[in-house]
Amino acid sequence: MLSVLYPEIVPIIQQMPFGILPESLILADEDYQAFIIKAPKEVLLTAKINGKFKLYLIPVKVDSHLTLGLITAFFDDEDEPLVVKTPLFQEDFARNLFRFLKKGILNVHFFDELARELLVYRADVIIPDETLSKINEVVLLEPTLSNAKKIMQAIEISFSSRTKKDDKQAIDIILSPPIYGDSIFRQDLCPKRHSYHGSRGHSHTMLERQEPGGYQEEDIVQCLLLTFQPEQIFLNPKRTYDDEEMCDILIITDTVSLIIQAKDSPNIEKISRQKLPRKRKNVLSALKKATNQVNGAISYYRRTQGKLEFFIDQVQHSVNINSLELKALIVVKELFMDQSAEFSPQILEIYKTKNVPCIVFGYPDFYQFCFNLKNEDAFLNAHHHIMENAKETGFFTQTRFW
Repeated sequence: MLSVLYPEIVPIIQQMPFGILPESLILADEDYQAFIIKAPKEVLLTAKINGKFKLYLIPVKVDSHLTLGLITAFFDDEDEPLVVKTPLFQEDFARNLFRFLKKGILNVHFFDELARELLVYRADVIIPDETLSKINEVVLLEPTLSNAKKIMQAIEISFSSRTKKDDKQAIDIILSPPIYGDSIFRQDLCPKRHSYHGSRGHSHTMLERQEPGGYQEEDIVQCLLLTFQPEQIFLNPKRTYDDEEMCDILIITDTVSLIIQAKDSPNIEKISRQKLPRKRKNVLSALKKATNQVNGAISYYRRTQGKLEFFIDQVQHSVNINSLELKALIVVKELFMDQSAEFSPQILEIYKTKNVPCIVFGYPDFYQFCFNLKNEDAFLNAHHHIMENAKETGFFTQTRFW
């Protein structure tokens, strides 16, 4: 495993957004070509189930220049697979990528969003002749933010209307049996990541999750630690009168209280193979439950004028909330933004009835939100702007950072 044999790579992966990284490394005095994929757990599980994935090199026109963009596709659904989008430029990244692919064999290392290595494969690469010609003939652009935005937008549009011919021209990555098995158990004992209120002092994770709740809540806390201080984070605060959870996570800063409610589902093959209409229905159901729980948490928060009391690990906390603005946030497994007109009204209703701004994310987008907003003010300002836009338009839109 790279994280064991080459631990220097882990900080680099931690600083990556979701994406791929073809990297030449020296392991045991030999050149080792690692094809690193950092993606949500659902992507990793889909790769494991299917034993393969595809790379689409998509021709796009930027101004007057014809170039290529890359989409890495994992088919949990035939028509709308999970994807990782990558702009390609005239730099080492693309040179390494093409060189690795032409060799016909890849060392594929899958990391989740928190840079935890969970799957490792040797893989065969099958490149159609027409696609190999594209690789050999392409003249890539110089890397600029403007070019990256144009390429990303173009490949997203092109991929959504791809044809059977496009599928045939895709590069197939065929995975051999996983080198370290397919059920890696990772335990984290780092004190720095476990000094928040309610921490057990350690955590563990695995790819397949039969009971997702606790795993997701701890993952959300790790995302929040990119932005907030550990002493501001309270996991599973309990009501004083019945010892039941007030909410999943509570953030308390000098200016704001933030109620966070999470909803996940098992990360197992049966769920991954559900048809898309079923997944979309599940999202709406999860949001309805989360909305009800947020309303309940707000009611408890306001139960005693100016003071919030709750238990963490049987220790009572009492907080003066007179000067704190109350906000809320819901995190579900995934969001389908074309359903926004269906789910937005119930989220906005929290603001209308409780006067508490509440926004919603799918977990991968929530990670990106924390990853890109690495301080408290930026996070809370972005929360405000998302809410204001939703109030103005009547629905929530996809949050993008570039």
